[in-house]
Parts: sequence; structure tokens; C-alpha cells
Amino acid sequence: MNKNSVLTIIIALICTALLHSSRVMASDPADIHTLKVNITNAMTSFYMYQGLDADLKYANRIDQAMASAYAAASRILSGSDNDIDQNGSAELINQWDTFNSLMASNRKDIVTRGYPDIRLVNEMGDACSALIDAADNLKKTEKVSDVTRLARALAFRMSDITSQYTGRGTSNLGQVFVGYQQKSPKEQAEEFTLLLDQLDGAIPKEDALRVSAIRHKWEFLSRSISNYNENSVPFLVVNYNDSIVEALHQLAASYD
Repeated sequence: MNKNSVLTIIIALICTALLHSSRVMASDPADIHTLKVNITNAMTSFYMYQGLDADLKYANRIDQAMASAYAAASRILSGSDNDIDQNGSAELINQWDTFNSLMASNRKDIVTRGYPDIRLVNEMGDACSALIDAADNLKKTEKVSDVTRLARALAFRMSDITSQYTGRGTSNLGQVFVGYQQKSPKEQAEEFTLLLDQLDGAIPKEDALRVSAIRHKWEFLSRSISNYNENSVPFLVVNYNDSIVEALHQLAASYD
């Protein structure tokens, strides 16, 4: 076992132990969003990782995404006594444990065997979906502005599209994970455009150029996403995803 694999296992064990020590629930919408986006980003990086024969860049991206997701889950589970929700807490912990364990197992298989177990990849996709559902089912402790809500929805949708796209574009195994998706990348891209139109309608005129800049990048990227069967370009999609999601997060923070 190499040094990177040992470090990954240690991080996973520490994260699980700390998460189980939390007892209460404080469902900040920002933390819920951060958790959802980062576990989706971890899936994207996993597909790039396995498609590039355990490339260290994407190993690091997985670690960063998992650490950010864990930090958000920890904040959710460490609120005040007034925010206790034992059922939601237990479900979140259970789904995190499952996803975290499968991620570690699949990464270990890639390092030791050169490829992951298809069945475990399928289970990891289901676990990712279940963890997102568990986060969505948490009761929110505060309301957010329409701009923040739409910007976060777009950021998650962009991350989700990218995860599905890279799953399809880097390996036939991608068809396993994205199987839970009921909509094609093209259909998801159309929904992203509709959400972007809603953001345009909600943003004050003085910030309209910020949305316009996001739309300009999206119009270029959406052509690749809609025609993913013709010319797969996962590296390009990941790079544009990073830029668009960052811009949306900055916009959301401005109106939070």
C-alpha cells in the first residue's frame, strides 16, 4: 500500500469517528449546499482519477472535496440544543458512512488492481444520491434570498451535470453511476438554462453583468454537454465547471 493510500484511509477513519461524535442538528442552508456540491465533486474527481490511471491531481481533488463535505456535515451536526433532529442526524451519518467507505474501497481497488469493482461503483453512485437526499431532507434553519437560492441551485446542478458527463466520458463504468439519473445531460443542460433565466429575472440591474458572464461561459460549455456522444471532452467540462461554480458561489455569497 502506498503512502497516499494509507493517508486516505487514515483521513476516512478520522472523519467517520468525528462525525459519529456529533449529536445535534443545525441545518444551515449554506452547509447543506456545501455538502451536496462537494460529494458530487468527489464523484467527478473519482471518474477522472480512474480514467487517468490514479492520477495524483484527481486523488488530491477527491481528498479536498471529501474534506470540505465532512467539514460541512460536521457543522450541520454540531448546532445548538434547539436544533436537535435525531432522525435527520442518524440518516445523514449513516449515508455519509456508506459513501465514505465506498469511496475509500473503490480508490484502493484502482491503486491495487488498476480498476474498481463495477458493483461497488454502482453502490457508490447510489450512496451519493442517498446522501444528497438526506441533506435535502434536513429542515432549514433560515431563509435565503432568491438570488442566493437560485445561484446555489445552479451551482449544484452544474456540479451534477459535470459528474454525469465525466462518468460517461472517462469510462464505461460511468454508465453505472449515472444510471440513477432519470434525465440525459442534454435535458439537464436545458434545465440549467431555465434556472439561469430565473436568476436573470431575480438579479438587480447593477449585478446583471455578473450573470451575463456566467451565461457566456455556459453557452460555450452547453454545446459540449448536449452533444456528449459526439466528442467527449471531460477535461474541458471540469475546467469550465470549476469556473462557473466559483462565480455562482461568489454571487450567492453577495446576497446571503
